[in-house]
Formats: sequence, structure tokens, C-alpha cells
Amino acid sequence: MTNSIDIVGIGICTVDHLLKIPRMPNSGGNAYAEEYLHQAGGLVASALVAAQRLGARTKVIARLGEDEDGEYIRDDLNREGVNTSGLRVEAGSKTHISIVLVESEINERSFVARWATGSPIAPPEFTEQDITSAKILFIDNVTEGTNQAVEWARSAGMTVVMDPSPSAEGLREFLPMVDVPIVPEVFAQKWMPNHPPEDTAKSLVDLGAKIAVVTLGEQGAVVCTPEDGISKYSAYPVDVVDTTGAGDAYHGAFMVGLIEEWDVPKIARFASAVGSLNCRHLGGRTGLPTRDEVEAFIAKHSL
Repeated sequence: MTNSIDIVGIGICTVDHLLKIPRMPNSGGNAYAEEYLHQAGGLVASALVAAQRLGARTKVIARLGEDEDGEYIRDDLNREGVNTSGLRVEAGSKTHISIVLVESEINERSFVARWATGSPIAPPEFTEQDITSAKILFIDNVTEGTNQAVEWARSAGMTVVMDPSPSAEGLREFLPMVDVPIVPEVFAQKWMPNHPPEDTAKSLVDLGAKIAVVTLGEQGAVVCTPEDGISKYSAYPVDVVDTTGAGDAYHGAFMVGLIEEWDVPKIARFASAVGSLNCRHLGGRTGLPTRDEVEAFIAKHSL
């Protein structure tokens, strides 16, 4: 069977309200926004948008609320070219929304969220064909739906990529089914407290990962493979405006490299460049680059 999709992702879609403020006010105080942005977001959805802009064919499977926010997300993904045939609406439910306060003086962010009220998406709302028509499955949590999707993906010989929540129930038993875990530093700190990120990457490989990545923000990323052990990759220098979505961009770019069957160093440098470029603007998707932009940027900044 020929794959019609490169990457299928299952995860939460959000609407983000981003406000850039000088500094967080004290309790009872005021802060005035220097900039405001209303944008669709969510880890899986934004990673798929990043991959789509880089030339991959992507599809999202997710629950939307029966509200204007859900329609906004669908319209935005359609504009980006992401296949939205896997989006499902639950009657009377509300979409996940986040308020992101970006403190410009210290380059830090704070979040306030209203969780989605719909149930997690699961079969029969998507089918085995929805999963196995792709080359890569990307997920962000352990649910009944992602468990079934991973089973189908592994039977079909697909690559499973995951950025897991460290608090997910059954995660240690689930991770051996993940080929490429790409986790942030906060995961590493919770997974193996008082250990360097290299230890987390190695522990993920010990659990069965073919490539394990710990992203470290401006410090770059640690990558571990069974063949080559630990390698460290630096971040690229950019004028940082907002780090929202940098990890999502990294995920999308890394999966593009997997599809292209590049070697691990090339994939890691490419993903690092995309994550860095996305920090140039307010919002998780505003700075997502095209393939030509990334290649020109890497040519100018060798690491």
C-alpha cells in the first residue's frame, strides 16, 4: 500500500491568547500588553503545521468542541494544508483554550488554561486505515485511542514518535512501544530527578527507543541512539521574542528528517534550526519557516 500521508497526529488542539507584557504584575496589580495575538495551537497540531510548511503531508485526529473556537481551529488547519478529515465534534463540548503571558523583560512565559470538556477521541471515531495510511504516528499522551493507534502503527511497521506527559498513567509500560521519544527538559527533570538530561535520553533508549531526544531550549538538545550513544547539539542563535511552540516546531522538523531518511546529526541540526527560527515572533506558529528558509539559515550559521 502506498502511504498517502507522511505523518498522522493524535492530540489536543487549542486556541491560544498570547499577551506580551513587560513583567508579571504583583497580586492585585496591573500589566498592559505590548502585543496581543489570537492563534490556534496545541503540541501535535502545531508540530503538524510545522511539518506541513516544510513539505510533509500531514493529518490530524482530534476532538474539537462544539463552539467558535473549534471552528477556528478547523479553518486554520485547513488553511495550512493539514488534512482535517479526522477532526470530530462532541455535542455541547468546549474547546481547550490557553492564555499565554509572555514576559518580555525576562523571556519567560506563564499559562492559564481552560481544559476541553469533550471526551478523548478513540475508535470507532478513527479507524486502522486512518493510522496506517501514514508513515509516522505522532502522539502526546496515553489514552485508549493512542493505545489502539500505536498497536495498529506497530503492526504496519510505522515509526511511532511521542512527546509524553511525565504524569501519564502507565507511561513506563507504554514507552517501549515508542520508536522516537522527543521530550522537553521538564520531562527529564521529573523522569529522573537530580540526573543530567543525558541519563534520561539513555534510559529511553534502554526502554527500546531507536532515537531518544531531550530538548533543552537555548542549550540545544541531547540525542541518544543505541549505535552512537549520546550526542549534544547546540541551538542556533536568533533574537528571541517568544519561545512558545519552539518544541512543537522541533518535533515537526525532526519528523520531516525521519521521512527523508537523513542521518541523525542532519535531522538534529535541521530540527534545531526550525525550533530556533520559530522563536523570532510572538506565537507558536507565527515564525514557522519554509524549507527554503531553513536551508538558507543553516547555510549561514554552521554549528
